[in-house]
Amino acid sequence: MPCKIGFSPLRLLEASLFADPLTIGFRHDTPLTGAAKKLTDRAVLHPVMKEATFSIYIARGIVQFAAARYGVEVDRLCAAAGLEPDTLKLPDQQITGTVQSALWREAVRLTGDDHLGLHLGEVFNLATFGIVGYVLVNCQTFEEVLNKLSRYTRLFSQGAQIHISVTEGFVFCDCLIVEHLKNYLMETPQHAIESTFASLMTATIALTGKPLRPHAIWFQHAPPVDTTEHQRIFQTGLHFSMPTNRIIFAVDRLQWSVLSANATLLSVFEQHAEGMLAALNRGDDYTKQTVQAIAQHLKGELPTIDAIAHSLAISVRQLQRELQTEGTTYQQLLDETRQALAQRHLSNPATPIHDVAFLLGFSEPSAFHRAFKRWTGQTPRAYRLAAGKG
Repeated sequence: MPCKIGFSPLRLLEASLFADPLTIGFRHDTPLTGAAKKLTDRAVLHPVMKEATFSIYIARGIVQFAAARYGVEVDRLCAAAGLEPDTLKLPDQQITGTVQSALWREAVRLTGDDHLGLHLGEVFNLATFGIVGYVLVNCQTFEEVLNKLSRYTRLFSQGAQIHISVTEGFVFCDCLIVEHLKNYLMETPQHAIESTFASLMTATIALTGKPLRPHAIWFQHAPPVDTTEHQRIFQTGLHFSMPTNRIIFAVDRLQWSVLSANATLLSVFEQHAEGMLAALNRGDDYTKQTVQAIAQHLKGELPTIDAIAHSLAISVRQLQRELQTEGTTYQQLLDETRQALAQRHLSNPATPIHDVAFLLGFSEPSAFHRAFKRWTGQTPRAYRLAAGKG
């Protein structure tokens, strides 16, 4: 099924939202009303939207290409994107989509290459793709390559999924943008998707010795002003503003043999890939636990990270590391939890707005009003009225 892009009605906050000292605060001397106490005891929290993360392999490829092709200084590019240069030495590390998006933007700006994604894909090397690359070069057929790529996409990108289907003699290779996470690809997909498709073209030749020669290519993003480079690289019909990102090619390509196939090595590398995938599938445990702990402790005072770490029986340092691995921070979870609870409580017209403010740790109702307007663009009262009409 084609994937339709949509936007969550809950606009997530940056981690620095509450940096304003007038916004942060809680009152020790103001008791909650009976209604607020009951609300606290039975509050149910909506899931907090996490941010998609991306393998450092992708970031490293962008940085190295910008440096090698255009002479861009690595430190300068990393600083502009908010990426620590030393992170590039940690291939198994993940970075947030916010940083990944900034890296694409700054790389395009510093290189002056409006088709950076396409050109990066042209020089794509499977050997720089980590464990997924090792799996792919040892597959037996191109069909197996695509199936393994689909299975292990999450190891290098939580923001997209590869889906393969066959219809009437053609293969549809779709790059679906993930919607259930905070995902920069929902807003600025062009360079990442174009790089992905150009990389697949390059990898096909490296793996099979044959050009893919697609029947057509679809992109969800709007057409760029100049598509000359797209035509040169893909040499097929190009379609923009489509319902999904898709490469269409003849089904006989699936039976092409992979030149470097090695069943023994494939088994070894796949075992490692499966272990990494299992670890990722467990990877949001601390996010869930932290959100639940914040909701339990958020009863008129803002819980500190020390208090939450203590309740989870781990050190503050370990909690910070675990959350970073999962693509979030304590401050971000605290901010998003306050917002989610605020919206839920305001949907109940029986709960006074000032009770919601104090319940969520605001020193004054005016501070809550300012923060809520930042989150939603509406005042608490306007949001409540709109929710009542929905």
